[in-house]
Amino acid sequence: MNNGKCGFQNLLRSLTAVGNFEQNSFYPPFVFEAHVNTITSLLISELVKVYPKSPSVIDMLDPYIKVEMIPATNGYIQLPEIYRDILGTPMVFLNPQSNGECNSPEPLTPQNFKAGILKSGCQLTEVTIVPQAEFAALTRSTYNFPTYDRPIGYFSGKKQIRICPYDLTKVSVMYTKQEQSYRFGYLTNPDDTYFIDPSTTIDTEWTNASYAPIFNALVALYGAWSRDNEMTTWSQVLKNGIL
Repeated sequence: MNNGKCGFQNLLRSLTAVGNFEQNSFYPPFVFEAHVNTITSLLISELVKVYPKSPSVIDMLDPYIKVEMIPATNGYIQLPEIYRDILGTPMVFLNPQSNGECNSPEPLTPQNFKAGILKSGCQLTEVTIVPQAEFAALTRSTYNFPTYDRPIGYFSGKKQIRICPYDLTKVSVMYTKQEQSYRFGYLTNPDDTYFIDPSTTIDTEWTNASYAPIFNALVALYGAWSRDNEMTTWSQVLKNGIL
C-alpha cells in the first residue's frame, strides 16, 4: 500500500482536514476512487505534454517511466502492451550490430575513451520521428536518404514504429506505462463512515513529488461534485500558485 502523501489514505485524510469535516461519510468511496483515477489519467497526459520542461516533471512522472531496448524486426519495433505515451526521442546505436552492451576497455583513459566507446558500440543517435508521407519521400531520396547516423521513423500504429535504415537491430525507447485502474477498498462503520481496507486496495503509484497537483485537483473535483463553492474557490487559490 502507498503510505506516502499520494496514497489513498493520506489523500482522503488531507481532504477531510481541509474541509474541516469530522466524518468522511459525506464523500462516497466510489466517488473518491473515481476522482483519483480521473486525476491520474489527466495528470499523466499533461506531464507528457510538457516533458522534459523541468526536473520536477520527471520526478512526478517517475513511477510511470520505462526505458526499454526493443528489438527491430524487418524495420519495425513493437512497443510493449503497457505502453501509453512516448517520451523524448527513440535512440539507436550508431553501430547497427551493437548488442546494447557498452563494455569499455580497462582502464579507461582520455586517450582511449573515444576509441573505446566506438569499439563497444554504445554511441547513440536520435531517431527522427516524421509523418508517414515524409518517411516515404526520404526513403526514396537519392541524396537525403536515412543513414545510421540519421535514422528516421514513423508511427505505423498506436504501438508500432517503422524505422529506416531497416537493418537496425535495436531501438532504445523511453515511454510512460499505462496506469492501473486504482481501487479504494474499504470497510464501513456502523455510523456510515469508512476506512481503507489494504487487502482489497490497489493503491496509487504516485510519489510525494506529485502531491501538490493531485491534491489540488482532488479538491477541485470534490468542490464541483459537492457544489461546495468555498472548496472550489480555495482550489482556485491553490492552482494559482502551483505549476
